[in-house]
Amino acid sequence: MKISLNYRFLIRLACKLILATGILCFISMQLFWEQQNPVPLWGQQSISTDLMTFSVVSGFILTWVVTKCTRQALRQNKVLPLHWHLKSQTLIDRLPSHTFNRAFILALNSVFTSALLIQLLEWKNLNFMSHADYCILFVFYGVLLTIAVTVMSFYRALGDNFLRKSNVP
Repeated sequence: MKISLNYRFLIRLACKLILATGILCFISMQLFWEQQNPVPLWGQQSISTDLMTFSVVSGFILTWVVTKCTRQALRQNKVLPLHWHLKSQTLIDRLPSHTFNRAFILALNSVFTSALLIQLLEWKNLNFMSHADYCILFVFYGVLLTIAVTVMSFYRALGDNFLRKSNVP
């Protein structure tokens, strides 16, 4: 069974972004955290501050990169556009069509996701975490966030009408 053109592109793009995000998360943990043990959940240099900051920045940048890469792939016929009139309206269809607006909305969505994780940590009474455990959590969260934002951005970019606005036949 052969994998669809769109799925192959999505998997390749997601793998590259996951690898880059994982490495970036690990490096940032080593640079910004000087083996502080334990790492607090709240405060100026804390788990909550790191997760919120990482979420808003990575959500915005990932959406921007995925949208631009997908649009370029559409122009070069490396992927096929989706025909939204054939599908029911989904939540992804309701994301803004402009790249900046979409990136902003998905960055807010990423912040909401990090807030949920912080709330779960608080409910579990994990007010402090060892540096090693926090590194694992941060990298794992970064990878999962990358997957979610990449898939949402990719599918929304496939449904964009930008080809009609450009001079591409």
